[in-house]
Amino acid sequence: MSLKGSQRRDQRRRLVVSWKRAATADAAVDANEPRPMAQYAAEADPNRQRGPATLLPTGLGGLLLAATAILVPLAAILAVGGCEPILGRPLFVPGGRFARTIQVAAACFDPRSMQSLAGWLAQTFLLAAAAVAMIVRLMRRHRQDDYHGRYRAWGWLAGLFLITAAAAAVPLGPLVGAAVSDASGIRLGPGGTGWWIVLATVAYAAVSLWTVLPLHERGATAFWMVLTLGAWAGAAGCGWLAAGRDTLVVAGQAAWSLGAAFAAIAMLAAARSVIREIRGQCRPATAAPDRGKRPTAQPPQETKSEERSTRHDDATDDEPAADVYDEAEGEAFVDGSEQEQEQRHLSKAERKRLKKLARMNRAAA
Repeated sequence: MSLKGSQRRDQRRRLVVSWKRAATADAAVDANEPRPMAQYAAEADPNRQRGPATLLPTGLGGLLLAATAILVPLAAILAVGGCEPILGRPLFVPGGRFARTIQVAAACFDPRSMQSLAGWLAQTFLLAAAAVAMIVRLMRRHRQDDYHGRYRAWGWLAGLFLITAAAAAVPLGPLVGAAVSDASGIRLGPGGTGWWIVLATVAYAAVSLWTVLPLHERGATAFWMVLTLGAWAGAAGCGWLAAGRDTLVVAGQAAWSLGAAFAAIAMLAAARSVIREIRGQCRPATAAPDRGKRPTAQPPQETKSEERSTRHDDATDDEPAADVYDEAEGEAFVDGSEQEQEQRHLSKAERKRLKKLARMNRAAA
């Protein structure tokens, strides 16, 4: 029994040594080749991943669903945060063991500060709008009839969205206002922020027209862009007139956040319009009828069969068919020998005269 056990241990030892030698040899051969850390399916290859443009909503239902997903959470956060400053009733009453936790939670919903959930959502929406604008730029650059390079406007619009998102965390408005006020000597608005508002309005108006007008279906995009600029204009007005008024400060921050949400929806609508143009799903433009010109009534023309029946009715039974004027070919045959000199439409009297001449020629013969 001990002999058999020792033989089995020796055999096992030899197998282990052979496995180690094989593993050492393989490691020496494949030392320069990278080894995968985990197993992935073939679809995990980045070359097989779907592009971001295919994830955008192209149907009306998808666009409405995306707009609802953007507006409903933001509206709920603004409603929770606006209870205390507008209604005068604090929603979060600190007290008890979790008093500090409740106080911090109330700060997360504070609509007077951009460091809140509403401000974070607004910045997220602006970044998403900039990303969608860049996707639209990548698609519009392949339009063959864009001889003036209008696709670049979408890059400018994406840049404006990024600057607007940065202005929520960085005091770009006061910086630009102070710089222009010091350079021009004219102080516009409180702290010179009026210059920032003027420059932003001109930039957004010019770039928005540059991007929206070339679209084939521009109604939805124009609607949401007007709401965006209107909300930001209201936010600027509230900030101008706030002067320590808590209600105007809350209204201004809420309007700014809603403007960011409207901008994201506007870019989704623009992407949908461009994708429909690429796929040929847009309705072709129909020319409007000219009301100044009235259609002139044309006299009824006789058809070929009616003309031939009239010719055969005029001809008599004793006349040969060669004497009849054939209007289809534009020639008049008289007794098969005489031909009309000019090809024109003969009246009934002229046809009778030619027939009479043909009878006289036959009688003389």
